[in-house]
Amino acid sequence: MAVRFRKYFSRCKGKRAEGDKYGRVIEGGVECEGKRGKHCPQGLPMLCGAWSIEFRDPNGRWVSKVYPEIRNRTEAVHFLSIIRTDILRKKFSLPCERAIPTLKEYTKRYLELCKNDKENTFIAKQRAVNILAALLGDYKLDKLNDVVVEKYIIKRQDEGIKPGSINEDVSKLKHILSTACKEGILNSIPCNNIKKLKVLQTRDRVLSSEEITVILKGDSLKAKDRLMILVSFFTGMRLNEVVSLKWSDVDFTRSLISFIASKTGKLVTVPLSSYLASELQAHKANSTGNGIFENKTITRRISNTYSAYFIKVFKKINFCGFSFHGLRHTFLSLHGDMGTGAFITKELAGHSTLDMTLRYTHVNLDHKRKAIEAYTGHVLNNTNKVMSLKAQKG
Repeated sequence: MAVRFRKYFSRCKGKRAEGDKYGRVIEGGVECEGKRGKHCPQGLPMLCGAWSIEFRDPNGRWVSKVYPEIRNRTEAVHFLSIIRTDILRKKFSLPCERAIPTLKEYTKRYLELCKNDKENTFIAKQRAVNILAALLGDYKLDKLNDVVVEKYIIKRQDEGIKPGSINEDVSKLKHILSTACKEGILNSIPCNNIKKLKVLQTRDRVLSSEEITVILKGDSLKAKDRLMILVSFFTGMRLNEVVSLKWSDVDFTRSLISFIASKTGKLVTVPLSSYLASELQAHKANSTGNGIFENKTITRRISNTYSAYFIKVFKKINFCGFSFHGLRHTFLSLHGDMGTGAFITKELAGHSTLDMTLRYTHVNLDHKRKAIEAYTGHVLNNTNKVMSLKAQKG
């Protein structure tokens, strides 16, 4: 066991003979023990070294630990005596370095922690984990810094992946690293400075008045398909919410329909119009079981099957580029056109925030058109007045 002052700079260290197998020091270094004086080379900063304590641990391993807080040899010797006493009393233990797993190794643990999430949320995380593990799986968690993630983003962009999808994957990666921090594996998220890519907002497909008429007539639709479309159109429900509906969710006495919003988990209650109530009652006369459209448990696979099916249904009746979710967009858009308040629309849609509602609603173009016409009229009137004054002076 010993204490030694480790010098940081080569000018202070001794030189060894080239090829000397014993490593004998040929030229001695500066003997300073950390004390500054005339013997110090010019231009060295104040912190030029640190005291180290060298000893064998209880397992027989040689340990050399640097302690920057030790200021001189006296403190170093005192610290060494404490370590020697602890070893003799068998109470000595060095802090163990944490083993940092790779991303591929930790994602298995991460998915186990997420198994109680909603089915859709868990599937989305599973999809992101598979992509991240394929491209970044060999990196240790603490090595997933800003540079590594930026390279990942560039690679995904070169593959033609949309910015929204890349943002989702990076968000999931940060959540994985955040979970590792909570478990004590990491001290901080190494890629916390990554910014989201800009996502261009596209116009959502909304039904026209002529297309709504086709649905209400229903001549080219099967009875079940038409009723499912009407339920979504008059309530704003998502496809999996419609498929999961049960007769117990419909209160014909109070004209209410209740369901659990699939994204937020909120209980949403929407007033049932007399038109939709009559359509449901007509369907109930020929229905068996508690499920309005399906009596079995609705899984993600069943919802995806229905989604693909309705794309074909809408294509067959010439609703080009339209999906079942477009009915929800239309529901919210028409409420915006009618002047329904944002808070009421939010409650009908089951959104958790008003920001989400405003993303889905479409401002009535008539109001914009009136504003532009008023502005144009104002500019032209002022111009005409100026020109008439000039003509009078001339």
